[in-house]
Amino acid sequence: MVIQCLYIYTATKREFTSLENALIQSFSLVAGLGGSYVFGKHSAKDAAMDMMRPHARSAFRRSLALYSSLSRVAVEIEKARNPEEFQSDEITLAKLEAIVIEQISTAGDALDDWSDLVPEEIEEVRNQLAARGNGESINA
Repeated sequence: MVIQCLYIYTATKREFTSLENALIQSFSLVAGLGGSYVFGKHSAKDAAMDMMRPHARSAFRRSLALYSSLSRVAVEIEKARNPEEFQSDEITLAKLEAIVIEQISTAGDALDDWSDLVPEEIEEVRNQLAARGNGESINA
């Protein structure tokens, strides 16, 4: 912008040579392209953050759900150790099994959330889990 103003001011005082015109226009072009690159990079970063925010929020909610679920496992383990609150082993195991199934389901949902963003990497993780030989795999 400054270059253009200087160009206009100088053009009112005298006639430019062809070389001066070419150099000023080339410099203006390079400065314009550089500015466009810098501002474009900044706006692309903002757009990417806006696009990622809903997925990150969803993944964070899943992490909180897993954290809460693990807290419930810890409570049940503590109850099982406390003779005053002792329940039968079958009841305790049934509770722990239900909580673990809930965690597995939440982890599967979290992987589905991430597969919207990085499907190839999530497929690779699923293949690695299946190859471990646990007989368990996480499917979409």
